[in-house]
Amino acid sequence: MSLTVADIDRWSVDAVREVHLAAGARGRATLDAADDMALDDTWVGAKAEVRQHTNAIIRAELDAHGVESLTVARAAGVAADRIARLQANLAALRHDADELDMAIDPLTNTVLPGNNDLRNRLNLIVVEANSIDQDLAAAIGTVGRERQDRRPQLRRALSDPLPDDPRQFNELWNRLTPDEKDELFRRDHSIGNRDGMPWDPPDHLGKDHYNRLHLTELEQRTQADLDRMRLSIDELLTGHLVDDGILYALQSQFDAARKQLDAYRAVDAQLSLDNGPKRYLGLLDEFGHGALSIGNPDTAARNAIFLPGTGQDLSRLSFSDRIASAMRTAALAAGTGLKPDDVAVTTWMGYDRPMDLSRAALPGPAQRGADRLDVFENGLRASHVGHRSIDTVIGHSYGSTVLGAAASGGHHLDADNVIAVGSPGMLVERADRLSLTPGAHVYAMRAGNDIIGFGGVVTEWTLGAEPTAPGFGATRLAADPGPTGPLGLPSVDAHSSYWSDGNTALRNFGAVIAGMPPPYIVGRR
Repeated sequence: MSLTVADIDRWSVDAVREVHLAAGARGRATLDAADDMALDDTWVGAKAEVRQHTNAIIRAELDAHGVESLTVARAAGVAADRIARLQANLAALRHDADELDMAIDPLTNTVLPGNNDLRNRLNLIVVEANSIDQDLAAAIGTVGRERQDRRPQLRRALSDPLPDDPRQFNELWNRLTPDEKDELFRRDHSIGNRDGMPWDPPDHLGKDHYNRLHLTELEQRTQADLDRMRLSIDELLTGHLVDDGILYALQSQFDAARKQLDAYRAVDAQLSLDNGPKRYLGLLDEFGHGALSIGNPDTAARNAIFLPGTGQDLSRLSFSDRIASAMRTAALAAGTGLKPDDVAVTTWMGYDRPMDLSRAALPGPAQRGADRLDVFENGLRASHVGHRSIDTVIGHSYGSTVLGAAASGGHHLDADNVIAVGSPGMLVERADRLSLTPGAHVYAMRAGNDIIGFGGVVTEWTLGAEPTAPGFGATRLAADPGPTGPLGLPSVDAHSSYWSDGNTALRNFGAVIAGMPPPYIVGRR
């Protein structure tokens, strides 16, 4: 039965928050009591076995009660926040209806007289109210279920923060039931971004599944925000007095939300491709971070991570995905006996990328993204199934600077190969300063007409030595020179030409990813 506006009005945020606090306190106290019993369970003698057995039963009951209380507490906390936002949206809707001499009927969920925009906003509010009610009921409904199925890892997942270490998280996740995994998703809809979670395990409850669910939610929420802001802008423009400051702020928010929606739709479009290998969504949030893999990294024997350069965001994901696809095809062609499932190439945009050249001349964004790349690679290692894969990280332009940051300055990147492509610098003066997997190979390539060479004198002071320079110590891979610009000068087109059909660079990428010797090395006879 669908809720009404009158039901929403009767909800008390304070009452729900009190449930959150009381249930949380009760759950923590109960679990502490169980821990204390475990510490005191040191009886010896004839009655020790009986006493220890009795204590074990009591501790199990306390554990179950504690977990149930924390389940209710977490659900109530989330519900209180959602109710507060929902009631604020309802108040704003009523205000807008009053301005138009209209009214909201709280029993029939209708706008009188009819108005399509207001009706759509009201429908979204009612849908959200039903979602809150169902999620809270589902959490409360877990209380009193069979307790013997409760296991220690669920207790930890509910009462403590989830482990940040990818291997620990992977071990925990793989022991959870489908219901428990869904329960964690209900509490945190970005759970699929956890490093170490399998991409697509046998039960299909992994990164790809939960991030696709989150993508749908983000698209719907952003579209609703755009509809609301468009209505507000239209109302301002039709008014007699227009506040330019408010109008500018609203328009800026509208433009940002529209760009965000474009990014989500671009991700959705790549996931929907049905003319090739499946795409897997390994990372997505509302801050522009994402990771999309062609092929399943967990089962691939050869994994590659591609880091795009300056100006690349999720709205241009199709461009980076084409590059990833070209390298995967080249790897399959280079590797003897490789099957399609053996190779996965992931486009990684997991940090705040510089979107203009002025920021790309500085090391700050790369240094801030270093930890995220390291942990992402560690997550690939943790969730991988079978023999250790050969992992190659390819950084294009500023992406190579991020690669360098992730393997220097106290960081370690667990990669077998790295390739710096059209690089302005890797934040080190020599290749042997990079902290990589023992025996790892460091490669670099630069097209003859790549415009990145024009900025080398400047970026050498801020981003480190040029990786294709002889003194750097990287193995230099050949690439076609690429097109020239006006007057035969280096060009921007050459900077992105490495993945053009037939380019020598593509065969080199393919060989390295496949674990084969690259065929075209500069200086080798």
